[in-house]
Amino acid sequence: MTKTKKLEMELPKEGRFISSEFPILRENLSKIDQAIAEVEEKVEGKAPAKHTHSIGDVADLEATLKSKMAADKTFTLTDLSDVEGAKDAANNYVFYKASNNHFTFGSAVSLLGSHQHKIEDIVGLDKFRAKLNEDLTAYGHLKQANEWQSYNKFTSKVTINGGLELLGNSSFNLTHNGEVVTSLSATGSTLKGPLKVDGEAVYTKNEATTALQEIRRELAKLTKRTMLTPLEILITESGPISLPDGVTDNTNIEIWAWGGGGSGGGNTGGGGGGGGCARIQIKGSELKKSRNIQIGRGGKSGDGGKTIIEGLLIAGGGGAGGFSSRGNGGSAGDKYYGGTGGGYFPNSTSFNGSDSTFSGGGGGSYGKKVGAGGHGGNSTFGGGGGSSGDENVKGGYSGKGGNGGNSGSNNAGGGGGYFPGKSGDDGGDGGDGAILLKFFI
Repeated sequence: MTKTKKLEMELPKEGRFISSEFPILRENLSKIDQAIAEVEEKVEGKAPAKHTHSIGDVADLEATLKSKMAADKTFTLTDLSDVEGAKDAANNYVFYKASNNHFTFGSAVSLLGSHQHKIEDIVGLDKFRAKLNEDLTAYGHLKQANEWQSYNKFTSKVTINGGLELLGNSSFNLTHNGEVVTSLSATGSTLKGPLKVDGEAVYTKNEATTALQEIRRELAKLTKRTMLTPLEILITESGPISLPDGVTDNTNIEIWAWGGGGSGGGNTGGGGGGGGCARIQIKGSELKKSRNIQIGRGGKSGDGGKTIIEGLLIAGGGGAGGFSSRGNGGSAGDKYYGGTGGGYFPNSTSFNGSDSTFSGGGGGSYGKKVGAGGHGGNSTFGGGGGSSGDENVKGGYSGKGGNGGNSGSNNAGGGGGYFPGKSGDDGGDGGDGAILLKFFI
């Protein structure tokens, strides 16, 4: 059933009999008639479109009109915005027109500007001149021999022969614009600076003390920079790092690490490779993030282990020396490998291990044919390579790590780590690695 929106009258429906629509139409017409009657009733209670009100019938109108300025109100000069200085003008000031159509007050003298008068027109001038002459007559006069009056004023240069003597605790003050610039007395003298002597500035005691303190501080800093000795900690066991007192996030730290050396190849075998070396410089904040370390052990019938600071560096271990075969290659570090183990070569002469800077020295190789060779390779910073199983051959030298082991009883020497590799007589094991921490506190 569809209805109108306002009066909710039922609308005709298509297909319905006319006889059914008449009662509905009758009801709707009644609703419309009733609505029109209500509208007329409400309209009759409204005012005409054109009508008047008394002042009292308009809310707040009378109070608003009373707060307005009266038509006959008068103003003083101080009430006007285009009159300047009326409130602050001194007595006897005159009123005059200034620029931009404003009015202000000023003294009559200022308005007259520069002008001249005749002597006879100046009131009291003769009396003033007589008093001035009297003062000039007495000016600078000594009360008696060698004794000045209590107050004397000089307007020109004063020359004193024979020096100036201050009696008793008297002081001698030089003033300028009411301020004492020099004060001399037997108990202490003052001088307003800055003072220069022969054009050079003279420092006060406080200024000199401050300058000396600054020099001492700079010398202390320079001494600390040039003579600073780091706190060194050598770590030979795996586990967490214990930081010494005084280490901050900004502390400079230098870290050296060596992998373990590889073992020698036994009788007539190749020497063990030296452990690789790694070096970094970091701040304390970086080391605090990675506190666990692993120390690479020297190989016992095998390769040397890696030395690791988690997330910071890896120093590779040396490879084991070979017996009846080539030796093992060293394990990888961050940049440099452990040294390669020496091998066994039945169809060639013995030859020396390779030299290196940060990687481990190579192990010496054993050859069945007669010839000189078989020494371990040298390394500037990594471990030295072990010697081959030849007689009278030497392990490689290391400038900062452990040397390679020498041969003994035809047994090959172990490669050096941080510690030296063992000789062939002593089993030929590789030297253990280590970590060296340097704290610049």
